[in-house]
Amino acid sequence: MVIDKIKRWGCKPHPNDESILTRLKRAAIFGLFVAGFLVFFRPFNLDSIRGWTLYQICLQFGAITFLSIVLMSILIPYFFSSFFAPQKWMVWKELLYTILNFIVIGFANSAFLYAMNYIQGGFWEVIIDLQVSTLAVGIIPVFFYIYYDQAKYFKKYALEAQKITSQIKEHPIGAEEEQLLVLKNENGEVEYQIPASQLLFVKSDGNYLELIISETETVKKHLLRNRIKNVLEEMPNIFVRCHRSYIVNLEKVRSVDGNARGYELTLANTEMKVPVSRNLADSVLSAIEQKTT
Repeated sequence: MVIDKIKRWGCKPHPNDESILTRLKRAAIFGLFVAGFLVFFRPFNLDSIRGWTLYQICLQFGAITFLSIVLMSILIPYFFSSFFAPQKWMVWKELLYTILNFIVIGFANSAFLYAMNYIQGGFWEVIIDLQVSTLAVGIIPVFFYIYYDQAKYFKKYALEAQKITSQIKEHPIGAEEEQLLVLKNENGEVEYQIPASQLLFVKSDGNYLELIISETETVKKHLLRNRIKNVLEEMPNIFVRCHRSYIVNLEKVRSVDGNARGYELTLANTEMKVPVSRNLADSVLSAIEQKTT
């Protein structure tokens, strides 16, 4: 029973849509924290060192920690983008990723300790001892932090999603006067001309855009070579950008779902979910509320 609950919890959505700037700031803060911690408590025989040399060594530890976090939070996700896709991020991935951060930081700092002769023992002995002690101290706080973080965001987004969905059901989003949607490729050539009401959403996929179009009772996908920003500029205001990779037709929104990752929109005539990024959530929900009043 307990194992089943842990498995279910591990498969729950977890937020993972931070910008590169936010990740750099977090890495810098954590690096400074490590440097300050070492200056104050002076473990690893650092209490025998005085003056500028002590601060220099502690700053080196902080710099190694900073670079380790940059590696894990920017470079690794870049090369393994499918695994780190925000729409597929779950609790078990967050837990595994955090433990890997501990291991990489511990390995880098223990290698530095060994190279500078600040700790006695063989290379692998130093690394294993530091890794075991780091994980033993950090794993329980990390587990509870992830649990708290997931529950906090789920509660926040689920309640707001229920409120918006109730509003949509009470006051369905009405269709505006039909408009002809002219969709051009990157060379400015017209490739599609369709009624705006038929386009459910647009998804960016590499150098192409996926146009999800509802024709009578069927939903079809068409490809258009262009950038999402260029296409949005030519669209009427019933289309809004809800994610860096998505444009959605507000008139087709039938419900809003909320989980720890944020919001997802359910549209008419399809079971596909359209994600809403956290930095655009306020503007998207505000636009939906205006359409339902």
